[in-house]
Amino acid sequence: MRSSSEAARSDPFAPSIEALTALTPWWWFGAITLFGVGDLLTTAVGLYLPTIVEASPVGVWIVRSFGVWTIAPVKVLLLGGFFALWVVVPRPHNAGIPLGLCALGVLVTGWNLSIIVLGLV
Repeated sequence: MRSSSEAARSDPFAPSIEALTALTPWWWFGAITLFGVGDLLTTAVGLYLPTIVEASPVGVWIVRSFGVWTIAPVKVLLLGGFFALWVVVPRPHNAGIPLGLCALGVLVTGWNLSIIVLGLV
């Protein structure tokens, strides 16, 4: 039986995994910036334009029931829930949580921006 340090040294992916986990604070910054703030702002701007509507059924319900800016507390709760999940998932597997949110934020914010630009044309 090998110790965990011996197993880590023999793992060819260990340097890549270590590089990803070392960047975790930046992944969280990207998740908050893009998934949190970017999506919130582009959604709010888009919903104020007459040619754009919310596509998500949950988003439609939130906006119609409580108003556009109630998406902000929902985003805070989601980010808090994902952070709690990040705390309980063992390292290095937990690095995928902020990395995934960051990637999703890029996609959603980019999509919203493209819809805004198309709505203005």
